[in-house]
Amino acid sequence: MDARRLIFDHSLSRERVGRIGVELEWFVLPVDDPGRHASAAELTGIAPLAGNPLPEGGRTSWEPGGQLELSGPPRNSLQSCIDAVAADLAVLRSRAQSSGMRLLGAGLDRRRPRFTIALPRYQALKDYYAQRGNVGDALLCNTASVQVNVDAGDGSDGWRGRSRRWLIANSLGPVLMAVFANSPVLEVCGPRETSAVSGRQLLRFRADRFRSGPLPPGSDPRSVWTRYAFDAQVVSIRRPGPAHVLPSPYGSQEFDDYAATWESAPAGLSLGHWLRGMGPRAVRVDDVFHHLKSLVPPVRACGHLELRMIDAQGDDDWVVPVAVVAALMDDRTNSDALSSLIRAASLVPSRHDWINAARNGLADPELRALARTVILMALAGVRRLGVSPEVSGAVERFAENYTLRGRSPAQSRLPNRMAVA
Repeated sequence: MDARRLIFDHSLSRERVGRIGVELEWFVLPVDDPGRHASAAELTGIAPLAGNPLPEGGRTSWEPGGQLELSGPPRNSLQSCIDAVAADLAVLRSRAQSSGMRLLGAGLDRRRPRFTIALPRYQALKDYYAQRGNVGDALLCNTASVQVNVDAGDGSDGWRGRSRRWLIANSLGPVLMAVFANSPVLEVCGPRETSAVSGRQLLRFRADRFRSGPLPPGSDPRSVWTRYAFDAQVVSIRRPGPAHVLPSPYGSQEFDDYAATWESAPAGLSLGHWLRGMGPRAVRVDDVFHHLKSLVPPVRACGHLELRMIDAQGDDDWVVPVAVVAALMDDRTNSDALSSLIRAASLVPSRHDWINAARNGLADPELRALARTVILMALAGVRRLGVSPEVSGAVERFAENYTLRGRSPAQSRLPNRMAVA
């Protein structure tokens, strides 16, 4: 198996632009007692662990702490993406209400971490993070995001090109993180407490510096991604054998990926080491793909591009980051302007820049000025993409209430007291 070629070819493989999708994560809270964690049986009464698609094609899954994830399929236009996900979300909200639950949009859950969906794959992740500090449980159980998925582009040099799209996504990542920060925390730094606007991102950066950290833009994104994947440590190794049958409350169907038996990888084992014969057994093709799935940098290459730096938003404000990303990535006028701006300003964010954006958000003067420029470009781009007045109005209201005032949604929420520094 030529794993290097497999990863290189798979990383940014879909040579097209224009489609967009979104994955939304929600905390599920009992209406009568918001401090209580709903049981697995209560949660899977709203949506099964793995089941049929929702009416508009969305699929549901559950994160370790009982966060509900709605994944919408890619659509050929921004408006159709928003309409489809909104319709499926309405179904889930109705189910939750009928079950005495509500869906909360926020980057961090204020309750103590609790593993509710006890799957072997999640236990392996828990064990992996436990070897690296004390924030893994909070990262897995207490965080939620809006993940926007866009096409990777092709081999051309212009706005459709994968190098341009990779450059824009990674260079503007800290800006998007700051604009949509919605997980305020009080960081405990010894005897001091300082505030931060995106505790979710700080948890991600602290839990695993390499696997969750930013990648460099690079002139050849597929080579950048391949090197990163080879150097990243393996989280867990799947034991061979038949699929398991999940017990109640998960139902009686076989869900191989969820129910397979996993064991912790030897400490320090990277994919490159494993391919050189240092692992417990030979590497299979499915091992490579499971490893790639475990990588969680702010921008992930998995055929398309996943933008993972955006905190979950309240109510229906999830529409705004989806629209903003589409307007920046898929509008030719904005793409050309952003490419020039990035190169002229030499925007190559370091790890420090990402952490600064998570801590200080738009309080940083340079980031605030850049965010203002970007949101105004996005407003114009959204209109050019031909969306409804409701969508363009949502972006305009968000910009006026937050970005143009140098604020993020985090500053409208009480900070959570969590040691994340």
